[in-house]
Amino acid sequence: MTKKPDSDQGRQAKEGHMSRTVISNMLRDARIRPTPQRVAIYRMLKGTTSHPKAEVIYEAVKGDFPSLSLNTVYDTLQTFAESGLIRKLAMKENVSRYDGNAAPHGHFVCVRCGRVEDLRPSVDRELERINLLLKDRIDGRIIDSDYRFYGYCAECENETTWSDSKEDRRRHCSDHLNDT
Repeated sequence: MTKKPDSDQGRQAKEGHMSRTVISNMLRDARIRPTPQRVAIYRMLKGTTSHPKAEVIYEAVKGDFPSLSLNTVYDTLQTFAESGLIRKLAMKENVSRYDGNAAPHGHFVCVRCGRVEDLRPSVDRELERINLLLKDRIDGRIIDSDYRFYGYCAECENETTWSDSKEDRRRHCSDHLNDT
């Protein structure tokens, strides 16, 4: 079981300016050796809300670590996800995005540009209510939830011209979901 960050670490994480010492301690608490590369990868993820792909994370940290490989970034992200430090968002076969906010929360995914945004906290509270309702209505135990809503971000919505055909809209959404 992974140790939850204390309130000071949690506050610093939300504010996006965690020190190397705090990150090193969090990694140690999760039984992960805090190498400089791992600290940099975790710090990068905690400092963004863009839900980057591994390649973006690699590009962001490789300047400080010329010998860092993309494979090492993938392995590190997998280790972080398995330990509960981050969330891995499987977007389609063999494509994942990564979220430095490991707390359960929902996402909005733009089917046109692929942008992934966290839902507002008020929506997350409503989703938690749904989880509690389901808890009493299923034959089993909920251990995690992953709420994603697909549509068009405001920028893409303004650029999109729609035909009147529902089938055209459905096809367009389906095509872009496979590209995210």
